[in-house]
Amino acid sequence: MHIGRAALIAFVLLTACSPAVFSGGACLTPAPPGSPGAPSLSALVDRADVIVLATVVRTEPTDTPGNHDEQGARRVTLRTIQSAKASAPGEFVVLDGPCPMLMATQGESLIAFLETNPAGPGLKPVGLPTSALRTTPSRSLAQLMAEINAIRPLDGEARSLFERNGWTVTAKRDVSEFDMPRLSEFGLAGREIRGTSGPMPAMSEPFERYAMLSSEVGLDMRSHAGARAELLTFWLERKPPEFAEGTPFGHVLIADRRLIGAWISVLAEGGPFSVRDRAAALGAPNVRRSFPPLNRVPNGINIAQAYDLAATRTIYFKTGLGGNGEITDPARIRAFVDALNTTMPTAQAIWDPNPPSTTYYLHFDSGQSFFSVVYDSEHGILTVATDGYSVKPGPEFAALVAEIR
Repeated sequence: MHIGRAALIAFVLLTACSPAVFSGGACLTPAPPGSPGAPSLSALVDRADVIVLATVVRTEPTDTPGNHDEQGARRVTLRTIQSAKASAPGEFVVLDGPCPMLMATQGESLIAFLETNPAGPGLKPVGLPTSALRTTPSRSLAQLMAEINAIRPLDGEARSLFERNGWTVTAKRDVSEFDMPRLSEFGLAGREIRGTSGPMPAMSEPFERYAMLSSEVGLDMRSHAGARAELLTFWLERKPPEFAEGTPFGHVLIADRRLIGAWISVLAEGGPFSVRDRAAALGAPNVRRSFPPLNRVPNGINIAQAYDLAATRTIYFKTGLGGNGEITDPARIRAFVDALNTTMPTAQAIWDPNPPSTTYYLHFDSGQSFFSVVYDSEHGILTVATDGYSVKPGPEFAALVAEIR
C-alpha cells in the first residue's frame, strides 16, 4: 500500500474517535438489531447460504490441542425448528470462532445466518456484522422468519452473472449497506461511504467508473443515485482465506431488490474491471496506483456542495503536534462548512509522507459518510488527496483551524 494512502486510512480509522475495531487482537462485537451498524434483513438473506431458526442444544469449547486458529472458539450444537433458506439437518454442529459470532447460550432459540465452511465440512456463522437474530420487544422469532421468507434472495442471481462470464465463484466474502451518492457526486471519490462493515473498501474509485463498468453487463447504477444500496462481495477463483496478491473479487450492487451494478477488483489494488473482462483482471500487473490520483476537478470545485458537507454532524481532528479531538457545536461546524462553500481553483495534490507539525487532519462525519482533508496551516493549502487536488480556502478557514487545540 502506498505510504500516502496508508497514512490517510490510518487517520480515518484511528482518529475518528469511533469504537475501536481491534484492540491487541481483540474480537469485534456483532452489531445488535437496530444499531447503526446493523444490516437489513435483505442483506442478511443475500449474505447467508443457510438461514435456520434453531434451539441451542449445547455449547462447548473446542480445545483442539495445538490449533491456534480455534483458540476461543466454541462448538455449538443446534436443533433445527425451521429453515428459511436452503436446508439444515435436524441437529448439527457449528464451529463458532475463534471470535464468537452467534454468542449462543444453551437452551435459547435464535435465527442463525450460516455459510458453507470453506476450510472443511459443515456450516459456520457468516461473521460480521451480524450472524444471529433473537426476539425483540417489537418482533418475535416467528415474525422475523415470516419477514425473511418474504425476501427473494439475490445472491444466486449475482453468482450466475459471474459464472456466465467465465468466473468460478467459491464463496461470499462480506456484505455492507450505504446510501449511494447523488448523481452529481458520481465523478468524485473523496466522500468515503460508511457501510455496515465500516468504510467501503471495494469502491475507492469515482462512482461513475463503476457505473460505466456495470452498464457493460446491462446494469444501471445511475438511475438509483441517492438510494439505499447493498454491496455483496464474492471470492472468485480462490477459496478463502487465501488473501494472496492477484486474488480476484466479484462485487454486485443491489438497490430496490434488483442488481444494479457489478465489477471485479483484484488484491491488492487492481481494478476495477468489467465482469466481462476476465483475462484483463487475471492478467493485471501488480502495480500500485499513483497516489494522489490525477486532479479530478481541474476546473475548480465548491467543496461544501460537492461533498454535501452541510450534513456534517461532527468534525474530528488531529494536529501535527499530536493533539486530537472533535467539534460537535453546530455553529462551529456550520462556520467550517461556510468557509468551504465557494468555488475555488484547484491544483494537483502532492502528498507529503513526512508532514510538518503545522499539518491538520480534518474529518467531516455525517453519520452516513465521511470526508477527509489535510490542511497545511503554514502555506494555507487544503488537500483532498483521494480526488487528487488541493485548494487555498483563504483567511476565514485559516482562522477557524487556528482555534483548534
